[in-house]
Amino acid sequence: MPSIPQAHRGNPLIDAETTLVGVIAHGALRPAPKKFVSGEVVRLTTKLDAAARFTLVASHSSHTAAVTVDLQLAPLLIDGATGTFVSAVKVSLTAEGGRVEAYLSGRDISIAAADQARVQWPCICFAKAVVTPSTPADLHVGLTA
Repeated sequence: MPSIPQAHRGNPLIDAETTLVGVIAHGALRPAPKKFVSGEVVRLTTKLDAAARFTLVASHSSHTAAVTVDLQLAPLLIDGATGTFVSAVKVSLTAEGGRVEAYLSGRDISIAAADQARVQWPCICFAKAVVTPSTPADLHVGLTA
């Protein structure tokens, strides 16, 4: 089997971008487009604290003011409940728009002290993006490898 060059190796845990805010098109499994809004909780199939590296990607074309995107992550607790959301990274986009990427390591994710005894590692599988002060119409925020 041929070896894959290091530059072309992806994170095998995250296949494609997971949308946290924005519209995703319809497809074979989704009969209509879906819009994710600021603060909506998304359950990830990949536990981020097992990922070597992942990326928060945020972009929009223009808005009336600059916006801040706060990526918040929470663990799945042993009893099946969602743990406490903790801010992992914040990025800002100017009113003129653009694209921002923030790289994160799964090893650097923290969880709330109250949740630490109630998890089995790896456990970070809930994410939400909180946009302030308001959400641009064409804002897209996602996580990718």
